[in-house]
Amino acid sequence: MWRVRRVFGYLGKPGAGLCVRRIGEPGGSVILAEFPELCGVEQELSDRCVDVPTAERFISLMRTYSARAEADGSGFYANPSPGNIKDGLITDAIKSAGAAKKGGNSPVAAVLDYPEKVTKPGLNLLCTPGSDVESTTAEVGSGANVVLFTTGPGTPTGNPITPVIKLSTNTRIYDKMPDIIDINCGTIIEGTETIDQVGERILNYVIDVASGVVQPKSVQLGQDDFIPRKRGVSL
Repeated sequence: MWRVRRVFGYLGKPGAGLCVRRIGEPGGSVILAEFPELCGVEQELSDRCVDVPTAERFISLMRTYSARAEADGSGFYANPSPGNIKDGLITDAIKSAGAAKKGGNSPVAAVLDYPEKVTKPGLNLLCTPGSDVESTTAEVGSGANVVLFTTGPGTPTGNPITPVIKLSTNTRIYDKMPDIIDINCGTIIEGTETIDQVGERILNYVIDVASGVVQPKSVQLGQDDFIPRKRGVSL
């Protein structure tokens, strides 16, 4: 059973979302993490929950997380980050709308708090920080055995336990960093491929990685990043 996790960068997210749906429909488990990046789309995700208790748990975890961050002098309003703003994401609503696309349009089967294990097939929401390595580590701890990671600027990260597949959201980064990026999703915005076509390419690559046919760049380069959730509040 595959458990594929979140994917960063924005134009590539719909393609990853289609892959997520294709894995979840026949009974695979999928993880969407980074709760700080979901602020602003709570209603959409709660509406997709399979039942009221699941929706209530999602809202409760979001509110608790936000309150703890504000008590520490920060908050979800700290999104987008300076790097996001530099790349054109000027509001948290824009960022959150993109982040939610990583989960496709699948129903939310379960909502998990860190560090609970995935036990249900379908889309699972996991309460983790937005920090790249912290969230990846948490997802692997919850059972992810393949990780999708979309990136706009070309983040070089991996995991010592689980292969991390990196997707570029634009062709410029793919051409600039071929040693880091596995799949280019910039073809969507260029109009040379549809979202469905890119999603199928991602799915086929995931199958090859899960089958041991290919190794993603993060494995080839030994990018073994590992950070358990920090003490206190991390965004």
